[in-house]
Amino acid sequence: MLALPVFSSEFDYNKYRGNQELQVSFSDYMTSLQNKIQRTWDPPDFVEDGHTTVMFKVSRFGHLLDAQIVESSNNPVFDEATLEALKKAAPFDKFPASTSKESLTIKYTFNTTIVKTDTMRRYVENADSFINVNNQIALDYINKAIDEVEGDINSYYLYGKRSKIKRALGDEKGAEEDLIESKRLKAKYDQKRINSSKLIAEMENTPFSYFYLAHSYEIAGDYEHALEAIDKAISLTELNNNYKRYRAELEQKSRL
Repeated sequence: MLALPVFSSEFDYNKYRGNQELQVSFSDYMTSLQNKIQRTWDPPDFVEDGHTTVMFKVSRFGHLLDAQIVESSNNPVFDEATLEALKKAAPFDKFPASTSKESLTIKYTFNTTIVKTDTMRRYVENADSFINVNNQIALDYINKAIDEVEGDINSYYLYGKRSKIKRALGDEKGAEEDLIESKRLKAKYDQKRINSSKLIAEMENTPFSYFYLAHSYEIAGDYEHALEAIDKAISLTELNNNYKRYRAELEQKSRL
């Protein structure tokens, strides 16, 4: 999901309030810009609830001049994915002829969730609000959420939630069964992600695509292939300090 863009203080939209034509022109421009980013935004599917805000500058000719993260999701792959989406979306449209501005600085928020439907989202939110308050009601809601997406391997985390609720209610057998099901679905989910990430990396051959592949291997606990993938990412760009730091983290984790 993409939040609507908001203008930074460098672009004072209010100063043009008296110029209706200019307001309409930039409104159309921002709609077009958002649509372009939406087409390239491919949020990492392993982040349950990510939120990153990016500040970026566009020239009057539509070129992406600069982009930096001003509010991190605390997940390096998710953050990197937001910058990758902007790079793929550029160049944007040229500015409306009615403005003499040379550049525009925009604050944009990317967010996502692996909750697949609005109904499921409500059930999960309700369940979370009742956990440790009224676990029986929490269980009723999480059961409804699971029924909403029955059979979807993406729902592995719901079984993990239900396992904890059942354990709190004293249902040890049910909790263990749900924990096993959660692990089974997650293993299938991890392998699906690896297969997809590997295919994309081989097709795009970009630093980010191999960074994403490395992270996919890491989540599955395959540090040998994760290190191979991040080495490939490092070899594809000179701007690789973040990738080198990530490689050092992988090295440390692989020894544990």
